[in-house]
Amino acid sequence: MEFRRKALENLRRPDDLDSPVRLARPRAWMVLALVAAILAGGLVWSYQGELARSVDVPGILTHPQGVSKVESPQSGMVSNVYVDVGAVVAKGAPVLSLVEPQGGTQVVRAPFAGRAIALLVADGQYVSAGATFMTVERTDGKNDRMVAVLFAPAAKAGMLKVGDRVDMDVASAPAQAFGLLRGKVTAVDPFPQTEQQILDFLGGNQLLATQLLSKGGPVRITVDLEPDAKLSSGYRWTTASGPPFRINSWTQVTGIGRLPGERPIDWLLPK
Repeated sequence: MEFRRKALENLRRPDDLDSPVRLARPRAWMVLALVAAILAGGLVWSYQGELARSVDVPGILTHPQGVSKVESPQSGMVSNVYVDVGAVVAKGAPVLSLVEPQGGTQVVRAPFAGRAIALLVADGQYVSAGATFMTVERTDGKNDRMVAVLFAPAAKAGMLKVGDRVDMDVASAPAQAFGLLRGKVTAVDPFPQTEQQILDFLGGNQLLATQLLSKGGPVRITVDLEPDAKLSSGYRWTTASGPPFRINSWTQVTGIGRLPGERPIDWLLPK
């Protein structure tokens, strides 16, 4: 029978057990090797690599003592104002003269040195005793210098420590053109401040206090600027030259704190 003859032929035919078997093509091996190299590199990077981190905090350039109010010692009509906004005032210098109700004239002198930030009176205006007629950015403190004072939420403040580098985006000197102002943290207040404390430090500027609190928080951080007498601004920047002009105090900034890097594997492993 035909079926039986084919079966016998198959039994007599040797098996192909000794024939080589191609498990994969060379191109497939190359792909597998590449994938393995990528996985190995990713594993090494996750343990030894480092991801840069930063924290942004709003603030202002000023002097360590901030801005203080100057109040009228008595009631009277303003007859002369001797200072202008932005003028530097020496301690004891005449700033105002008042005509008293009895007809006499009294000269009011600056109780401390500083720069006039705001004048709240004009000639011919009546001023009550104890009323604020001027705010002065004080420059009479020990080791006085211009600093950046940042206001951070408690969570962000805990990320910054004394000695950390902070670069600042200065409102009057766009970073795209001039780079960032260099600085270093010199003090972090241990406790949050009240809104009234911040308001007093800013000389009663409610608008500025609201802006800083809405974007930042109540923890005050002092950042010393890195001086460079060779540059026009007087300070170091992330660019070689910085802006070709002096940077004035009472300018708003955004501090960018450079935090220690973090390993990618730390994102996956529980702490």
